[in-house]
Amino acid sequence: MVGPSMTDADRKRFLRYTQVGFALLVGGSMGLVTLYGGAELLIVAGMFVGGTVIGGGLAWYIIPESIAETPYESVDRGPKPGAKMKQQRQEDNGSGQRAAEDDSRLSQNRD
Repeated sequence: MVGPSMTDADRKRFLRYTQVGFALLVGGSMGLVTLYGGAELLIVAGMFVGGTVIGGGLAWYIIPESIAETPYESVDRGPKPGAKMKQQRQEDNGSGQRAAEDDSRLSQNRD
């Protein structure tokens, strides 16, 4: 099998960019709502900054950095799909008898 294509540094950088993007999205949204509400530009700028700070807090809570520290390979996901059936087919050919290695009924394409 092939290993992960992302390093830990790449994973952490991606998470940081995601958090910053989320914070800017919340701040931009608050700024636009304030602008369309007819507020002065100083208030709009203040709401943008305040919304970005609030968005940063939300991003820190919603997108934790611990995700970057947990590589995909460390999660035990159990047996692969079809592993149990494959084991049963190797033990039994369907009629109660064990299949021999030279048996023509045994598919050559199975792993």
